Amino acid sequence: MNCRDIADLAPLHLSGELEVARRAAFDSHLSQCRSCARQMEQQVVMDARLAAALAAPLPDATALERSVRARIARERSHRWMFAAAAALVLFAAVLGYRALRPPHLYADAALDHRLEVMEHQPRHWRTDPAEIQKLAAKYQLQDASAWAPAGYRLEHAKMCGVDGKPALHLVYTDGAREFSVYILRRTGAAPTNLHTVSIGQEHLAAFQTDRFEAVIATAESSAECLQFARIVAGLPAS
Repeated sequence: MNCRDIADLAPLHLSGELEVARRAAFDSHLSQCRSCARQMEQQVVMDARLAAALAAPLPDATALERSVRARIARERSHRWMFAAAAALVLFAAVLGYRALRPPHLYADAALDHRLEVMEHQPRHWRTDPAEIQKLAAKYQLQDASAWAPAGYRLEHAKMCGVDGKPALHLVYTDGAREFSVYILRRTGAAPTNLHTVSIGQEHLAAFQTDRFEAVIATAESSAECLQFARIVAGLPAS
């Protein structure tokens, strides 16, 4: 097992999905290669940061609900109707936040883009177009470089892990702006429409085909993220 194998299999090793023989070979390589061992240590730290970011509890609406009910019970005038309605709207907003909180997939992609692309954490990137296409072929992508909009190029790629699953991480740039595209395997399910979400400073867009799920992440504007995603999805620019 060589250093490139380690980079490709790291997400599976971290998620405990490597079979026994490969795990033994993986650990053996780490014991002999300080560079790969250091990369794995950094990946473990990043996973810990992901876990900490996702561990924040959901808002507890219990106290708010009790407050609303108590206010309804106290008020007996027309002002009661207005105040209760306002409180119920706030209560619904809290519940809406709970329902719309981004799933782990998007939170993972946002943090991964921040650490690996914006903060330039050291990683084993593939830069050779032929090597990148070999990775893309595993996801039935005929030409990953064709997704680059005018003025952009496919700069590098690697295997990574998002939401506990192996994913192909493609990075496109025009020299100043950078977009990450994460591709995860998906078979048999119906395609879904393009949708967007923002997490912190990162804007994300996602869609699904019958072969894969794509998540686009960037620190550029939400409008630019959506335009880039439309090109990746094969939709006309708006």
